[in-house]
Amino acid sequence: MSAAPNYSYSSLANMGPQGRWRRVLFIALIPTLCAFVYYAYGSSYLPSTFKPSQYPYQHNVSLPADDVSMSTVIKALYGPILHPVDAANFTDEDGDTHHLPGEPRFKERLGKRVLVLDIDSRPLTGDGQLMNQELKWKGMRPLSAGMLSHYMYAMIHGYDYKFIRAPDYTDRWGTWVKVPMMKEALKTHDYIVFMDSDVMFHYPHLPLEWLLNYWNMTQDTLAMMSIDPDEPQNYDAKGNRYLNTGFVIAQQSKRTQEMYKAWAECPSENRYTGCSRWKLDWAHEQAAFGNYIRYDFDRPDDIRVLPCVEANGAPEAVNRGGCKGIFVRHFWVDKGLLSKGLADSVMQYFLPRLHQLYHQTASEHIVDAKGYRLKGAELIEMTPEEQEQLKKDQGKNQKDEGF
Repeated sequence: MSAAPNYSYSSLANMGPQGRWRRVLFIALIPTLCAFVYYAYGSSYLPSTFKPSQYPYQHNVSLPADDVSMSTVIKALYGPILHPVDAANFTDEDGDTHHLPGEPRFKERLGKRVLVLDIDSRPLTGDGQLMNQELKWKGMRPLSAGMLSHYMYAMIHGYDYKFIRAPDYTDRWGTWVKVPMMKEALKTHDYIVFMDSDVMFHYPHLPLEWLLNYWNMTQDTLAMMSIDPDEPQNYDAKGNRYLNTGFVIAQQSKRTQEMYKAWAECPSENRYTGCSRWKLDWAHEQAAFGNYIRYDFDRPDDIRVLPCVEANGAPEAVNRGGCKGIFVRHFWVDKGLLSKGLADSVMQYFLPRLHQLYHQTASEHIVDAKGYRLKGAELIEMTPEEQEQLKKDQGKNQKDEGF
């Protein structure tokens, strides 16, 4: 058990009107103060017992003192705790440690060489949707939360972000548009991260570079995708499970362009007989990839298959093959959980910083009246003997919390 903090509390005068106004002002200024908490306190954010191997990692970040833009607020919140890209391991929120398989390939940040990509052909301008000029937390559609999390993840790590409003195919299901758009994006960036709008990174402070090291993307890897749950509908004609195309990490190369061309043109049947079935039949482009493309591009490092437990599903789907989405969550069980996922990815980082600020400014707003006893409506200073008795009676007539 850690020792009780040794605060220098303010006097009882703070119970007066001036003290109350100071508290009101403090509450009103919380958002601004949170943005600048790192400027004022630097490395004091975490206790002196903090070890780099703990979750999350913390280090110094330099921020402009006169900038209160949203991008600076995000950098202030996540910058101090970004996980090193070449760290040997990562300990998650449950205390489980994940180790790199060997020497990391990526030791520096990739920055703008990475593109985080959203693709959709729908207008998305309705109430609660992303392209509407007004978006409120209450009434936000779930998929807006997913895409905003992608945008935030790119901002946190300095990657590029693009939303591509794609043209529609006239003869295919709408999800097919992701294939040629990913192909185009790989002409301008070395790495792309495509996510369906019901997918999000669970740890926004964990960089893509670390995951590329952990999942062992080699120089010859074309793409990474997670395997689907072990359920009858997720098997291809050869009896192998589909790879889920809702989360794709792809690496630019001539062979990658060839793969995407073959994938986009699969329904024409110039190369793959029977592929036209997947124009409209479920699982559309995913079934085309699973039944044809992965067997054509099958060199050892071409397609990296990611574990379902790490890059698919969510905790609510753990009974479906253990697909709980440790690093990447795909909310196909309940898309309504996307908003909660976005809130968690902010609040689990915001709350410790707010709590730290609360203690760092304790002398301004915490009043210690424990040296007094109550008699009717009066506060009477206690004798040393009375204070000793108070310690023995501590907790009497009280619940653990509340009244």
